[in-house]
Amino acid sequence: MVVLSACLTSKAGKPLVARQFVEISRIRIEGLLAAFPKLIGAVKQHTYVETESVRYVFQPMENLYLLLVTNKSSNIMEDLETLRLLARLVPEFAPHLEEEYVREQAFEIMLAFDEVLAMGHRETINLTQVKTALEMESHEEKLHNMIRQSKINEAKEEAKKKATAIDQTKAQRQKAGLGGMGSGMGSAMQGAFQDEGERKPVRVFDSEGQPEAAPAPARKAPPKGKGMQLGSKTKQTDVMKALEAEDELMGMAPVAAAPAAKGGAAEARKVSVSNEAVVLKVEEKVCVRLNKDGGVESLEVKGELKMMINDPEASYVKVQVQHGKNAAFQFKTHPNINRGMWADDAVLCHRDQTKNFPVGTELGVLKWRLPPSTNSALLPIGISCWPSVSGNNATVNLEYESASSLDLANLRVIVPCPAQATVADVSEGDARYLAKSGTVEWRVELVDDANRSGNMEFSADDVDADAFFPISVSFTATGTLCGIQVSTVSDTRNDSPLQFAASTMLEVEEYEIQ
Repeated sequence: MVVLSACLTSKAGKPLVARQFVEISRIRIEGLLAAFPKLIGAVKQHTYVETESVRYVFQPMENLYLLLVTNKSSNIMEDLETLRLLARLVPEFAPHLEEEYVREQAFEIMLAFDEVLAMGHRETINLTQVKTALEMESHEEKLHNMIRQSKINEAKEEAKKKATAIDQTKAQRQKAGLGGMGSGMGSAMQGAFQDEGERKPVRVFDSEGQPEAAPAPARKAPPKGKGMQLGSKTKQTDVMKALEAEDELMGMAPVAAAPAAKGGAAEARKVSVSNEAVVLKVEEKVCVRLNKDGGVESLEVKGELKMMINDPEASYVKVQVQHGKNAAFQFKTHPNINRGMWADDAVLCHRDQTKNFPVGTELGVLKWRLPPSTNSALLPIGISCWPSVSGNNATVNLEYESASSLDLANLRVIVPCPAQATVADVSEGDARYLAKSGTVEWRVELVDDANRSGNMEFSADDVDADAFFPISVSFTATGTLCGIQVSTVSDTRNDSPLQFAASTMLEVEEYEIQ
């Protein structure tokens, strides 16, 4: 058997973890994985499917697929045994078979795949042996860490002793300086300051009680001999230097200063947060899949209205919401929201109006979604791609069209291009070839009523037409496809209006043409 790739994908074919065991390009493996959901069809009783060049051996795992991509000459029985072993391994590292948990444990899952498969061939190994190999316990490493930690603890103790000794010395000096105040305050303090090698400036006040500028004190030559020197190396510094040299402990002081830097960043973020009594955020994400002809294969929308109360007096709140013609959308309120008032009047308030909402905590009060649809009328923007090959030269024409009333910002269209590309024409925005990522990026900062359509053309040599897919698209908008808006916010106790701040944002979760 020769396994080309072992993968975990979503039901829509989105790769979450993909481990390749042979030399294969990224574009090739992405094309194979993108074709997999289309090959399954409506009937999912079988466990493998074949194309002209490869075989897919798969197993559903809740909302995911565990998939082996093999060549057609591979032994199907051995492939099934390998698939069963991998299916037992994956829950060991991702107990919750959801996309976010799989992404968090991606490296552990890939290491487990490597223990089972080597160069596309299965190793003679079972589940227990794989788990033992991945634990990688080392007695020498544990001993080294214990010795290193003990040295750090000793250095901290030594530093504490030195700090205590310095504090005691300072206290004794202060007591000695204060003891002479009863018999001769001026002369005693002057002598004490002179012994310390510094003089405290005297503030002089005029007849009206205002301070006058004091003349700068004359500098005295430093006393001869060795005295207490600031910045001299102490035993603590020597101990820490020795530890750094021995155990390669670098930059311990900057680490201590890191919380202060983080605190400053947090303060900067606090400044940007609205100070209104009630803050409402409308967030919507869109997931789109188009085919190469520009047709909509899947359009899914998910949104949420979040509320945060900043003032305890405004915690008894109700929110009047307006939403347009969105019969296709499905709405769901938080369990503590009065569903009757939402269904009748589109009002969001606590189901028990004698209770208040939590203060200082962001709470999602309303969610909505548009189930996967093929209705192109709801598409914020459509992208069409026409690649044509003539001899060794390939020319690609891209076009966007937006029939939506939303103004789209930061439109990015990224086209894979494994060869050097030359941009010939751009009607809107600008385009460039990025050699590092091997892509052509078309950027339009704003799509509004002045430029609802635009096109771009580029060419490349020795590139197949299929190599320009999949194309990814991203943009943002200060509006939603659902058309939901916050109109008023008031107090449930007396219907008095409350000050509020509302923001609306539409983002792209996934937009691909393949």
